[in-house]
Amino acid sequence: MLKIVKQLELGIDLGTSNTLVYLKNRGVIFDEPSYIVFDKRNLNIIAIGKEAKKMVGRAPQYLNVVKPINFGIVTDFESTTNYLTKILEIINKEYFSLLRPKAIIGIPLNLTEVQIRGVIDAGISAGFKDVYTIEQPIAAALGGNLDIDEAKGLMIVDIGGGTTEISVISLGGIVTGKSIKIAGDRFNSSFLNYIRLKHNLIVGESQIEEAKIKIGSIVGKNNLFNLRGRDTLTTLPKEITISSHDLREAISPLLIDLIDEIKDILNITPAELIGDIVSRGIYLTGGGSLIEGLSEFMENELNVKVNKLENPLHSVVLGLGKIIENFEHYKKFCYSNSKVNI
Repeated sequence: MLKIVKQLELGIDLGTSNTLVYLKNRGVIFDEPSYIVFDKRNLNIIAIGKEAKKMVGRAPQYLNVVKPINFGIVTDFESTTNYLTKILEIINKEYFSLLRPKAIIGIPLNLTEVQIRGVIDAGISAGFKDVYTIEQPIAAALGGNLDIDEAKGLMIVDIGGGTTEISVISLGGIVTGKSIKIAGDRFNSSFLNYIRLKHNLIVGESQIEEAKIKIGSIVGKNNLFNLRGRDTLTTLPKEITISSHDLREAISPLLIDLIDEIKDILNITPAELIGDIVSRGIYLTGGGSLIEGLSEFMENELNVKVNKLENPLHSVVLGLGKIIENFEHYKKFCYSNSKVNI
């Protein structure tokens, strides 16, 4: 039965890998990969989300599989607009809104005004009346049930698909922080190159992602996974067995770079807030935080306790949900249509 609401109020975690949507008073109602497929012949949308991701590397020539968000940035405005439009269409099949919908979208740190405007314009073009944006670390902290309003330092490291957000929060704002491209996609690329160079095997990204999830560990375990692909020397099909050690060896340089980036932020953090961080520890979230042993590795390298948030895959969207549920309180932390001018 179609449910009638005064206005659809949505929190949207528009991520490089996945998009999650929170509907006020309902919770998370959409959780799908950030992919869309077009028919090149007539520009019709064929699929979005899980169905679209299944077509990566498998689609015939007349289909165009697009990943509209890269490194947290809208790199394909039209595809992003169409993706958000389809999400609204899906939601409207169950909910009828008397007013045009409102959205709060999580964005990476350090976006330019032009890039923020790109996110907002994509939302407006998709049919939203009002579009607000907020930095993802603020949302992640709220989603992890952390108090962002108090005058104490709070360090969040959010390892997503396209970017890692490293930030220190106090009094509801970012004191210092940066967005870097050492994240899930870079881990996958490094692993792909490693397999090609060490094992002379070319495989698809979906297999690498599955291997990372199933055997990813940096604490000495040696779980196994079978990879199937094409031998670079013979060009014939080939199957190999890889282990957790292969993954560790492939991504270790990236992890060292990640640690150096965190140290850089700690180095420029005011001394008063460093004491709070040492006392409370660093909070780790995002899909990348699920790599087994990562928090222990970070603790050893940084000499600070590392706490994993309870629901790392959903921390940002749950934080956006808290903002939606108590919008008048949190509105002051958001950018709106009228606040960004270019």
